[in-house]
Formats: sequence, structure tokens, C-alpha cells
Amino acid sequence: MTQRLQLGFVFIIIHMSFGYLLYPKLTYSLTKSGHWGIVLSYGLLQLILIAIYKKGLNYFPQKDMIDIFLTMGRWAAFIFLIPYAFNLNALVAMNIRAHAEDIISIFLIRTPYWAVLILLFLISTYTAIKGLGTILRTSAVFFFSINLFVIFVIASSTVNFQLQNALPAWPLSLDFLWNVKFLYLMGFSAILFLGFVPSETNLKFSQLTAAWLYVLFFYLSAVYVPLFIFGQETVTTFVFPMKEAADSVDLSWFVFNRQTLFFGISIIGFNLILNAVKLWMIGQIMQRLFPGRRSKASYWILAFSFIAFLFALCVPNKAWIEKLNLMSEGTNAFFTVILPSIIFLYVVFSGRMRSYGET
Repeated sequence: MTQRLQLGFVFIIIHMSFGYLLYPKLTYSLTKSGHWGIVLSYGLLQLILIAIYKKGLNYFPQKDMIDIFLTMGRWAAFIFLIPYAFNLNALVAMNIRAHAEDIISIFLIRTPYWAVLILLFLISTYTAIKGLGTILRTSAVFFFSINLFVIFVIASSTVNFQLQNALPAWPLSLDFLWNVKFLYLMGFSAILFLGFVPSETNLKFSQLTAAWLYVLFFYLSAVYVPLFIFGQETVTTFVFPMKEAADSVDLSWFVFNRQTLFFGISIIGFNLILNAVKLWMIGQIMQRLFPGRRSKASYWILAFSFIAFLFALCVPNKAWIEKLNLMSEGTNAFFTVILPSIIFLYVVFSGRMRSYGET
């Protein structure tokens, strides 16, 4: 199996991890009709960002994003990448805290959330320390196995569908484009991960487009499955709409009588890959910006993982989880727009675009 195919699996999995729990609820809060308009608008804007990002990275075929910022100057790397590393750490903390809450409600009702947090952090941290190779190999196994669970959850949910719950189907306005929550929605993006692998061994734009279409199809299903079952007024009251949709299906005919078991297994797999990737990215940033004999990526991963664990441990309830998640996703949206734009503008104004075309 080629590295590019494995990178495609990681790209899809980390987007699915973002979207499975939190993407639907945010979408419902932006409009009461034509939800597909929000998903497709989001997808188009992300595709434009991917094109800009790939265009800039392709002018440095043997370098990753950290090398490019160091080429601009160490001051530039510190200004933009250190805050981004802390944003990644906040995303890890809030993502694991949100998933722990859901895992407890499905499997471990009487288990304290700190015990689930410890388990998730240990596995994610260990995987991150083992490096990108381990993450890529694990993602291939997870992609096929967990996607079967996702397909099963979606397919079995169709028995409760009432298509009229999604009416009116056409968006009544495009006001959601100017809503600050749409900016938060843009934070459900993992495209910056692509910059941590040199362009010559990374996904081509056509391959990225295919992977992104897969992600969009998943987001559409994550939004419309709960909507078809409960309707707009009800889904807005749920913290995790997809979990409620999965829990509404009667599987008494099956050996497992709760569909949420498959949903829970899915989010555990997605969560482990997502957080391992983000912790690995943090380790790469800190090791390269603070080179030294004692500066190892594994040490940085352990330190930031511990900080993220303490942060997640201090979040008291679902209301705070939702609030802090929005804040971290909003910050991530800022970096998702700014970092690719800076790389592209550096290419334009440094004359690399012209010299690259001449060679």
C-alpha cells in the first residue's frame, strides 16, 4: 500500500472524527432549511483553500511547512507556528473530552470521565511517539474496519427516516455565510496536516479532491440522518445528534441490540487517529523550532499531551465542552486560512513562482 493512499486515509479519518460528533449540531444552528447548502458551501471554500495550499507547497517539493516558514525566517516560524502548536493542543484536549463524554454515555455509564481520558490520552500519545509511519499503517486498518461500522449505522437508520422532516429542502437565504458560526464550521478542517509531508511524496490535487468528495458525502449523511429521523426542531436540542439517531434504531433482531455500540466503536477509532496526528504535528513543530541534543519530538509530545490532559480534566460539563470546542475550532479556522495564504503569498512575492516556471 502506497504512502499517498495511506495519507488519503488519514485525511479522511481526521475529518470524520471532527464531523461525527459536532459538525451536525453546528450546521443545524445556522439554518432551518436546505442544510445541504451549508455543507456544499463549506466544501467549496475548503477546496479553494486546499488548492491555494497545494499551489504554495508545490514550489517547495522537498520541504514541509515548517521548513518553508524557517526559510522565511526563524521569527516568522515562531510567530505563526508556536501559537498553532498550542491551538493543536487545545483541539486535542477538547476533542478527547467531547469523545470521552460520548463514550461514557454509550459503554461506561458509571465510569468517571478522568479514567476514560487517561486511556484515550495514553493510546494517542503512544501512537504519536511511534511516528508518522505507525499512524499511516494504523489508519489503513481503521479506515476499512470503522467505515464498515459507519455504513452500517447509516444504513440501519433508514428504517426511521421520514423525508418530510428535511423540508423545505431549498435554502431560504445565504445569510449563513456571514454568520460567525460558519467560521467555526470552517474550523472542522485538517488540511494543514498536508503541509507536514513534503510535496513530492504527498497527495496530488486530484487525489485530494477525491478524498474531499468522500468527506463531503460523509458530512451530508451526518447532517441528514438525524434530520430525517427527528426533524429540525428536535435535532437542535441534541448535543450529539448522530448518537441520538443511532440510539433510536431497534436492533432486537441482531446479536447486538444497540446500534450505538457501532457508533461508539467508530468514534473511538476516529479519535485515536485524529489526536495521534495532532500530537505528532506538535512534536514536529517544537523539535524543529527548538533544536538541540535534548530536544526530541517524543519529549515534546509527552509534555503537550500532559498539558492537554490537565486542560480536558478541568472541563466540568457538556455546556463547557461545547463552548470551548467552538473557541478552539474558531482559532483553528483562523490558522487554516492564514497559514496557506502566507505560504502562497511568500511564493508570489519572493519570485519563486517565476523561477519555478523557468526551470
